[in-house]
Amino acid sequence: MIESTMGAGLDAFGSDPIPVIGRSADAGGQPLAAIRLDRGSLVSARNDWLEALRPVVTNMHPDMLFSTFGAYELARVTQPDGHSAWGPVFFYFGDASTWNDPKDPGVVRLGPDDLAEVDFARFWHCYFGEAHDGYGVIEDGELVALAAVNHHDEGVEEIGMDVMPEARGRGVGRAVVGAAGSAIIERGNLVLATTSPWNIPSARTLRSAGLRFSYSQMMSFDGFDGAFPMPAQPLGRPYPGARMVNYYPAWAMNQDVEPRPDM
Repeated sequence: MIESTMGAGLDAFGSDPIPVIGRSADAGGQPLAAIRLDRGSLVSARNDWLEALRPVVTNMHPDMLFSTFGAYELARVTQPDGHSAWGPVFFYFGDASTWNDPKDPGVVRLGPDDLAEVDFARFWHCYFGEAHDGYGVIEDGELVALAAVNHHDEGVEEIGMDVMPEARGRGVGRAVVGAAGSAIIERGNLVLATTSPWNIPSARTLRSAGLRFSYSQMMSFDGFDGAFPMPAQPLGRPYPGARMVNYYPAWAMNQDVEPRPDM
């Protein structure tokens, strides 16, 4: 998976400075990708960006590159060409040795016909038009939680999950992820799921289901007509009932941020 994303193997990873390698326009994959492993990091990008990217990456510690600051700095090079930057994204994997499925009897399997009826404007992490399998919780006739499964690479299937606001905090996210992951493992495949560092509820759900962090990735982002995609504020609470207060006043918030155009 890493080799197909980066166009290079693990021996290309390094540090101080982080290697920046090129890939031709017809090589497939993303115009920009950066992955951080325990052994080092690597940036892979379009050949015509390399001259501008290398000074940016060379003087940057991995902690900075794989952060919101890093996304801003990478976008200085890519955004004028209509490709923004997004990340970091946490990649988690699981198998039979790690999996923890609560086996909730309220979870139902959703086949292709059922998935065709899903409102993907609400379940927008669930692979509209791409999911081949799904597991949901239905309450009062309404779908309130869904884990959809999409083939990723050979031997790997990825889970995307959404829980409606009225159903959060009751374990239904873990229930549907657990069921989806169990089905993937029964097929002999690895379970993959991703989340962003600011999505605390999702990260907790994935970890509790038995997924284990593997690596961080920065990537190109081509939506919104070349606009820079802003991450959300951190979601969730440290613990139930904890008070959450904006550290900065409203006037100090980024006044340049526009609403998402399609929602």
